Amino acid sequence: MAVTLERPAPPKPPPPQGGGDRGGGGRPELGPPLRLFVWLAVAAVAMFFLGLSSALLARAGSAGWVPAPRPGVLWPGTFALLVSSALLESGRRALARGEGETGANRLRWGALLGVGFLAGQLSAWRWLAGSGVGLATSPGAAYFYVLSGAHLLHAAGGLGWWLVLLRRLRRPLGEVGAQVSGLAVYWHFLAALWVWLFVLLFTR
Repeated sequence: MAVTLERPAPPKPPPPQGGGDRGGGGRPELGPPLRLFVWLAVAAVAMFFLGLSSALLARAGSAGWVPAPRPGVLWPGTFALLVSSALLESGRRALARGEGETGANRLRWGALLGVGFLAGQLSAWRWLAGSGVGLATSPGAAYFYVLSGAHLLHAAGGLGWWLVLLRRLRRPLGEVGAQVSGLAVYWHFLAALWVWLFVLLFTR
């Protein structure tokens, strides 16, 4: 009687460490609830600032418009925000490739630069106040305080989300990859928004 020995099946390769379903470019795809939340938040913030920007443009075209002075600290603050956005994207891509430590380090440096941006904004306000420029000094100053203050609040919220994700990076990467992608969408939007506000406020 012949005995047939079955060859054991080869072991399955381990899943990639990046975890989660990925879209193009190695980006973990956002789940429907998170995707909806992020894009609704971006749309709401965009509509809010669109209204303020339209009001500023209408006011700047009328008589009596006096632009706000430009604090020098805004230049390094803007640079810090743009670099933090680039580091967040680079860290996200590293996490998607399974390079956990590299991605985490880039996210930490990006968050630190985000804190630097917020500190720069507060320094700009102190400089203006020390120069005698208050909310009621001129229309340009009023718009600067309102627009930069609103942007600072939204950036502070994004930075709070960022710091929470840094603590969660100790977990398996697949559990936080989609959330990092959601944060990246929101933070990149805030960086682009600040560039628009910077040009809008100081080129009138």
